[in-house]
Amino acid sequence: MDSPSALVREVRLEAGLSQRALARRAGTSQPAVARYERGAATPSWDTLQRLAMACGRRVRLGVEAMPDPHDVQLAELLLRLTPEERLRALRRYAHLRELAQGQA
Repeated sequence: MDSPSALVREVRLEAGLSQRALARRAGTSQPAVARYERGAATPSWDTLQRLAMACGRRVRLGVEAMPDPHDVQLAELLLRLTPEERLRALRRYAHLRELAQGQA
């Protein structure tokens, strides 16, 4: 789900409710539901929960790991190199790392 507005609309439609019916069940007004769905207003967390519960749903947040875009770019760059070029790059990296640590 990309936004609260999409979430409100999706749960309402899945529950088979009109904006007016959802508003009545959630204790708000139909114009407020319409504003939430259009993205003209953003419901508070409590309001979002109340709207979802009125549709027989519960809102939960989740967190998931995402790859670092720099790591992805580096991997794509390295995959374009031949095996020999990768080994040369690795040797240069190892040498630079030794210099940085004062070991060279």
